[in-house]
Order: sequence, then C-alpha cells, then structure tokens
Amino acid sequence: MALSGTLKDFGIADILQLIGHQTKTGKLVLKNGAEEVDVLFVEGNVVFATDNSRPKESLLGNMLLRAEILSEERLEEALVVQRRSLKRLGDVLLEHNYLAADDLAQIMRLQTTETLYKLFSWKSGTYEFEQEELEGFKSGFEPVRAESVLLEGFRRMDEWPAVRKKLPWPDATFTKQKDLPDAVPDARERDGEPGERHRKIYRLAVEGRPASNIADVSRAGEFETWKALVELCDWGYLEAVRPAGKTEAIAAARKPARSGALVRLAVATAAFCATILLVHLAIPALGAARGEQSAGRGAVLRLLAQDQILRLESALEVYRVEHGEYPASLAALVDGQLVTGQDVSYPFRDPYQYRRTPQGFVLLPPLD
Repeated sequence: MALSGTLKDFGIADILQLIGHQTKTGKLVLKNGAEEVDVLFVEGNVVFATDNSRPKESLLGNMLLRAEILSEERLEEALVVQRRSLKRLGDVLLEHNYLAADDLAQIMRLQTTETLYKLFSWKSGTYEFEQEELEGFKSGFEPVRAESVLLEGFRRMDEWPAVRKKLPWPDATFTKQKDLPDAVPDARERDGEPGERHRKIYRLAVEGRPASNIADVSRAGEFETWKALVELCDWGYLEAVRPAGKTEAIAAARKPARSGALVRLAVATAAFCATILLVHLAIPALGAARGEQSAGRGAVLRLLAQDQILRLESALEVYRVEHGEYPASLAALVDGQLVTGQDVSYPFRDPYQYRRTPQGFVLLPPLD
C-alpha cells in the first residue's frame, strides 16, 4: 500500500484514521516547508515519531535533563559512548544503568506524542506512506493507538488557545493560596474538582518555579501542565505571578469550556442517526417506477453511514476506556430523545437492513 498527496486534500486526521483502521505497518513521512516528521506504525499503532527539524530543547537528552531524570555529567558520558558506538542514546543510557527503563519509556512516549499533536496545526504540506516491515525496530514504549491520537489532537486544538490566553507566560511563577482537599480513593476527575493530575502539578508549583519548568518535571507535556495550572488558578488554589516587565493580564476566571471535540462527536452521532432515519422514511414513500434509483441512493447513504460509524465507534470507545463512561453531551442527546441509548452503546449496529427483491430494495424491520 502506497499513499501520497497533499494535506489540503487529505488531512492528518484522515491519514491517521485510515492507517489505524486498516492496521497497516510502515512509515509515514510528512513535510511542510523545511519541516519533516517521520511516523512509524506497527499494525496501525504509532510506535515512534521524530521531527527532523526538532529544536535542541526537544531532543531526548535535553528532555531527560529538564525532567531532572539525568545529570549533565551522565548525559555527556552517554553522548560520547553513543558517538563512538553509533547506538541509540536510549540504549546507551540503559546499558550503563544511568536511568530506569520506565523513566526512559515515559519521556520517549512524551516526545513522540508531542510531535504528533504538533501535526494538527499544519494547514499545508505533503504526506507519503509506504507499507513496509520494520525489521529489528524496537519502540521502547507502549504503542499509541491512532484513535487516541485523533481524539487528543482535536481536544488540544479546541482548548489550547483559551488556555494560553489565560496563562500566556512560560516564565510565570505561582503562589499557593490554599491547600488541596484530601483525595478520595478511586474517585473520577470531575469539573471543578482537583484530580490526581492537578495534585501532581500543585506539588510541583513551588514558589519561584516557572510554568515551563513545571511542565518539564511533571512529564505531562506542555498542554496538560498549562491546563492544570489554569484550572488550579480558577479554583483558587494557586495564583499566577506575572513575570517582571510583562503587561498582559490573566483572563477572568470562568468555567472550563466543554471540549469541542466531544461536542462534534455528539453532533456526528445525531447526524448519523438522522441519516438512517431519512433513508427509512424515504424508501417506502417512493413509487415502484423509481425503485432502482432510490435503492441506489439508499445504498450510497448506507455506505457513507457505515464509514462514519467506524469513526464514531473508535473515538467513543477510546473515551469510554479513558474516562469510564461516555461523554455527557451524548447523554444529553438521549435525554432529549434525539437518539436512543442503543445508538450510543458500544459496539454500534446499523438498525436498518435491506433485501433485494424483483421489485427493488425492501426495508426490513429494525433489529431488536
């Protein structure tokens, strides 16, 4: 399988979805001007991504240094061995017991995912995917599902501008205004209540430590750190201290916006159900003389619906696995009787089936 084209015609979300659904193994090369990103897939899952124009601070060694996992002396020693042996830096660090395998895997995964999420901001460029076996390749971390990348990428695109508007300074520091409430064992994170992610960021937000350093040490990535800091400020646990010489003001606190990505999922689900309903209503109303023509339309609509349901099925299952339940926006659609509980249960089933007869296509009763 060889796939190539421009990102204007076939976006990054479509490319990741296609490779993920078809469980392909191979290499995807994306180019945008002087930038080039290579992504490796094994059975549709991302096992590695590298930005060939990556700035120095995003290199693995510097990320380990900033995360306070590795000392400068040991990094220099490892780089000398790497240049001499031509081995990967991660392999050298593990062979010399300079760090734990779990710490290395966490930073390598973060490096890969941050590279992937950057692609969602690309408005133009080219792509080329070549199916090939990756013999001898060792990932170093648990592969990332393409569906997870899609859902998280859309969420970041929706929420990142508002987060950065409220906290625009990487060198902002923080003062603690009040203690966090005691953690409730096995409690799910809810709007307005600190979760484990917030507790970790709160512990790291010691006086004088800038936001950029909190992101490095937390190993959570820039977006997740910034979002947690903004929410802790909104809830009154932290107060951001503007760096000297900065004139921008922090935006007024407000309730965090619901993820637009989840809203789009809910709307798409309703649209899917509406499409099926329209086919159901339209076919019996058409005369026999137009049976073949209507059947053709119905077949096309059904094929389109099946493609959409695959997308929804993957994204909703990822959300359910990560959060233990389906998005509240879908529950609202059920409460409003726009869709039924069966429509948003996993796995989905097309409730309408058709049978070809001498008179044309006949709509069968819905499945139970």
